[in-house]
Amino acid sequence: MKKILFIATFAIGFIFNACNPMQDINDEIDKNQDAENEKAVFLKDRIVAPAAYTLTDDDYALSSNENVSKYKSFSKYALPKDYLPEILNQKFSGDDAQSMLVTYDFYSKPVKDMEHAYEISDDEYAEMGQGHSNFSNEDEAESLIGKLLDRKVFSDEAGAEMTAKYVLFTKYKTRYIKVNADGTSEEVGYDKNAVKVTDEIYEATGNGKYKTFYTINDALEDLAKYAVDNSTAPITYAGTVYKNYIDTYIVYLFSGTNWMVKQSVMPVSEELNYSLDKEDITKSYWWADPAIKITLTAADYALYPESAKYGNFDLRSGKTPGTDRDKLIEMITGMLDTNYSIVEDQQYLVTYNYYDGSSGATTIRLIKKAGTWSEVTDE
Repeated sequence: MKKILFIATFAIGFIFNACNPMQDINDEIDKNQDAENEKAVFLKDRIVAPAAYTLTDDDYALSSNENVSKYKSFSKYALPKDYLPEILNQKFSGDDAQSMLVTYDFYSKPVKDMEHAYEISDDEYAEMGQGHSNFSNEDEAESLIGKLLDRKVFSDEAGAEMTAKYVLFTKYKTRYIKVNADGTSEEVGYDKNAVKVTDEIYEATGNGKYKTFYTINDALEDLAKYAVDNSTAPITYAGTVYKNYIDTYIVYLFSGTNWMVKQSVMPVSEELNYSLDKEDITKSYWWADPAIKITLTAADYALYPESAKYGNFDLRSGKTPGTDRDKLIEMITGMLDTNYSIVEDQQYLVTYNYYDGSSGATTIRLIKKAGTWSEVTDE
């Protein structure tokens, strides 16, 4: 009897234990099903990444950065490396290591090379149909000067930049006149603390009828005399000048076929890569090169006599920088410090021209830490 009871107990235990593997299988199926459901939900709102894509206004609105969302562009204060991937992560999926060429807008104020600007001559004003050696419309000036450069200035490098200088005629412009302690006067830039020229001052300086100065020279002379007579110097005045001939600088960019005005916001194309997490697809992400891309221009090469003439670095032995890598880095970083608003602890991928027996272009990756530049290598 005891033997029968033992066998029955053993049999029941065996049956229950035999069910456990089945439970494990069911649990695994449920787990896989949950993962598939999670994957389906993740992919439902995302499309397969195309080979190339240009951001739209709606895309910028997905950014967590208020300025990117508001101005529909990136900048040195809101870098693409920080805020572009988050936009793509919400829109696209892809295979592991898949790349996508993304075009976005980037804000960067053009660098005006005033010292080496192409100055429009009297004959060229006439050639462009102007009755006087100036323009009175900025849009017309930009268009006609661009066509003039197409005819007269050749570049074999897309992306080359050139600053042009022309005279803009305008009426009733506010100008800022600084009268120094010694009674001399000079025109200065905008000054928020400038004293506005009042009707009384216009009257006292003999300009009361129209409440303006006829030319900038009149303003310089009349306000200097007024400040000295009334013991107000040094002081800066903000007054209206009737006839104004303003030296105006504009940066042009060579597209490869023609010269065009370089805008503050320009399209930039950059390749990003997809990192697929096969274990948990929700952890997949797009990533970008952390470096800011800069292509050196004529204004940069002009800073050193060794690079100014041909717009490149001569890497041949016995030349400067020649084979001296440290000297090359010194010259490039000098250009960056002078012509660009550099941010510390930020990588810069700089494209530069060189000559080593034949012409070419290549890149160097640099970073500035605690005031010191160094090359970033894979080592």
